[in-house]
Amino acid sequence: MIDRARFVGGSAALVASGAAPASAQTAEFGVPHPPIVPEDDPSIAVVRATLQRPDAAIGAYVAMPRTVSPATPGVVLVCHIWGVDAQYRDLTRRFAKLGYIAIAPGLMDRSHVPNGDGMTDSAPFRTAFAEMLSGTYSFGDLLAARAWVRERAAHGKIGLYGNCGGGGLALQALVGNANYDAAGVPYGFVRADRARTEPPPPAALAWAARVTTPTIGFYGLLDGSIMAADVESAYGLMQGAHEVFVYPDAAHAFLDDTRDSYRAGPAADAWTKLTAWFARYLALA
Repeated sequence: MIDRARFVGGSAALVASGAAPASAQTAEFGVPHPPIVPEDDPSIAVVRATLQRPDAAIGAYVAMPRTVSPATPGVVLVCHIWGVDAQYRDLTRRFAKLGYIAIAPGLMDRSHVPNGDGMTDSAPFRTAFAEMLSGTYSFGDLLAARAWVRERAAHGKIGLYGNCGGGGLALQALVGNANYDAAGVPYGFVRADRARTEPPPPAALAWAARVTTPTIGFYGLLDGSIMAADVESAYGLMQGAHEVFVYPDAAHAFLDDTRDSYRAGPAADAWTKLTAWFARYLALA
């Protein structure tokens, strides 16, 4: 349990999650539901792109504003264990609706995982997800997605988003470089071993001191896989601007509005803070 109000180097605290749900959130959430932003929304265009990599061609789900300029910002989305499922595709379109070129590369395409829509058993994804998290191909895949955005908006800033294990991968993709202009990480793993019984050894979080990208994180105090103390330590080491918020009545995957882990108050608050962070650091007009 966190015993102080604010994290080192950030302005976040344990956040009461009684915030009013965002207008897009309804009582239908927590189970599969119609999309918040449908594919036929007239303000966006949806593209199913292919990213040519040295060893393979992988797919990418893209949503972007109908009108794009050289300065249009972008967001690269790192998928969670369910891949680029219905919730992630909707999330991609939500970013597009806000004015971003949003791209979610198929980081597990090489393993031919099943469609994650509505799936509740993660077993078919675990091997591919572990390979994805190893970074063998995925860091390059993310940069290929970034390049796809850059080809269409040569001067726009580009952010990185990821949650769950994908959030942990996003954090690792920030280490020692300035490839992205901002990052948003809901419940992204900060320790590879996820041990909960002892304080993290300094070496386990040393990577965080090499993160200079402005990064905002969101976590649940009830998360059984991420220690809040680890989060405090990791974000406190970051050298760039950073904020991290912990919701006392949220567990893992509280932002996934298609599953029973969803919590409306924390999700609404996190989405509001996340989009404000991206608007600030990606210079969204």
